[in-house]
This record gives sequence, C-alpha cells and structure tokens, in this order.
Amino acid sequence: MSDYRLLDSKEVARGGFLTFCEETFESPTGDRFVRWIVEHPGAVAAVPIEDGADGPQVVLVRQWRPVMRDFLLEIPAGKLDIPGEDPDDAMGRELAEEIQQQAGRLVKLTTFWNSPGFSTELTHVYIALDLSPCDRPEAAKEEEQDMTIERFHLADARRLIATGEITDAKTIVGLALAERYLAGEQ
Repeated sequence: MSDYRLLDSKEVARGGFLTFCEETFESPTGDRFVRWIVEHPGAVAAVPIEDGADGPQVVLVRQWRPVMRDFLLEIPAGKLDIPGEDPDDAMGRELAEEIQQQAGRLVKLTTFWNSPGFSTELTHVYIALDLSPCDRPEAAKEEEQDMTIERFHLADARRLIATGEITDAKTIVGLALAERYLAGEQ
C-alpha cells in the first residue's frame, strides 16, 4: 500500500453524474499537495461480434459526441448510471439500447482506468458473442436519436484505426483485445 495519505477532500461542484473534488494529500516525505478529481460512476463497453460469410464482423455505432462536436465510430458503451448495477447487466442493457441485440455470451476482456491523472472513470470491456435481436428497452436519448449502426469486418479494424476513422480509446482497446480473444491468445 502507498505511503501517500489523503488529508482532505472537498466537493467543489456536481453536475449530472460527475462530481468535482479538491483533495489534499501528503507524500511519504511530508510534502502536501492538492489535486482536482472528477468522480465518475464508471462505464461498460463491448465489441459485438457477428459471424460473417468471410470472417467475423464487428457491430459499431456512429454517435454524436458533444465534446468533439462530431460523430465518432465506437463500440457500444454506456455509464454505470444505475446505482449498484452489475457491470455485466449494464452491458446487456447498453447492447439492447444501442444496437438492439442481446449477447448469448458476454466475456470480460479487461478493465482499465480511462484517465487516472484526474478521473475515477473505470471501464469494463467485453466481447459480445452469439448475438440475437431484441427490443430497445426505452426510447432513444438525445445523442442516440441520430446514432447509426454500422458493420465492418473485424479484419478491417486496424485499417480503420490507422486511417483515423476510429479514434476512440475504448474502441481501440476493445477491438485489439477482441481480435486476440478470437485468435485464442487471451
């Protein structure tokens, strides 16, 4: 365990699902320093795979991202915004909401910190296999209304990343690990 100590934590602001805190720490040498932390409930993301005639296909969404002021091509994902919800259950909900599919098998590939320099956001990444159609559990939200579902050969993922068509970190991580999983390397 670390010899760094949390001395004080103050909530500075709250907006939606995020909390902004100012925290004071003490290092092992006794130095004090302040850091600003964004508390985030966490997230889930999955690489949905369908069997294609000439190899596995990945189901992606092209979604409006206000921060980017543009659409991004991504794997389905969402926040852990229901208190106490299990990440596996949340991923099932997000697949139904975003691509109207349910997974017969949902395999966790990894968990990673999105930006540990300032945020507590932890993302659980899965591969979703044996997909079957299902109904969307609720009406599409604002950014989901213009979302499109797009299918690509998994073999094209590296090219889409290299050309900048895919720039989202969780999508890059997920696609790389899904490819390894399907090759029997994970």
